[in-house]
Parts: sequence; C-alpha cells; structure tokens
Amino acid sequence: MDKKDRFFNERNGADALSCFLIGAAFFLVILFLIAQWNYLTLIALIPIGFAIFRILSKNLERREKENEAFVRFFRSLSGRCRLTRDRVRDRKTHVYFRCGCCERWIRVERGQGEVEVTCPGCHTVSRLDTGSPKTEKDEAEEPETARRG
Repeated sequence: MDKKDRFFNERNGADALSCFLIGAAFFLVILFLIAQWNYLTLIALIPIGFAIFRILSKNLERREKENEAFVRFFRSLSGRCRLTRDRVRDRKTHVYFRCGCCERWIRVERGQGEVEVTCPGCHTVSRLDTGSPKTEKDEAEEPETARRG
C-alpha cells in the first residue's frame, strides 16, 4: 500500500473533465456497437487515453485550469438549456423579458397589461407590456376556441 500511496501522491486524480471523458467514451462504444461499426469503437480509446493522462498527470496547475474551464462551460450550457426548457413550459402563462441594464431574464405573468417590474439583479425599474388583461368575456370564450383547435 505504501508504493501505491507514493505513486498517486501529487497526481491530479479524477475530476469532472476526466469523468466526462470516460462517460463520453462509454457512450461512443455503445453507439458504435449498436450501429455495428465495430472498427470505430477504437475511436473511444482517444477520450479514455486522455482521461487516464489527466488522472495520472503531475502538472496539477494546468489540469486544474482545464477542469475549471470545462466546469464553467458546462454550467453555462446547462443554464441555457434550463432557461429554454422553462420558457417553453411557461409559454402560455408567462412572458420573459431581458433587463435593459444587466441583461438578466425576468419572468412576468402574462395578461396583466402594462406593469412595472424591478430587476432582481440590478434593481432597475422597467415598464413592460405583458399583453392585454383578460376580461370576463375573454374567459367565457376561451373554452369554445380551445375546442375548435
């Protein structure tokens, strides 16, 4: 056990990027086997080799910078996907606006007419039009138009 401890001392070890690379290699192997492209499964050795290189690397500073860049990219990508998912889910009940100062997304309930909204990021007050407010007549006609569509 002492030899193993000395070998792994001052090594990078598994981080988010190396785990992602191993997962990507596993996905490629499954994909190529399903598609019956057996000779292309060798391509999956590339991310595995790079992951092993990263795990056993002694250049901790460089591997840490690479991992931070990967985590930052992945976090921004997942944030954009979450925003798109929420906008699609809420498209009938809410309107999304961007703040004029800080570019932050603001969600406002649809159909309230013109409202004043305070940005949670920079506290700028904006007047936004969320569509005309529903009247009792509109609510009575809504089920009828829904049946036609």
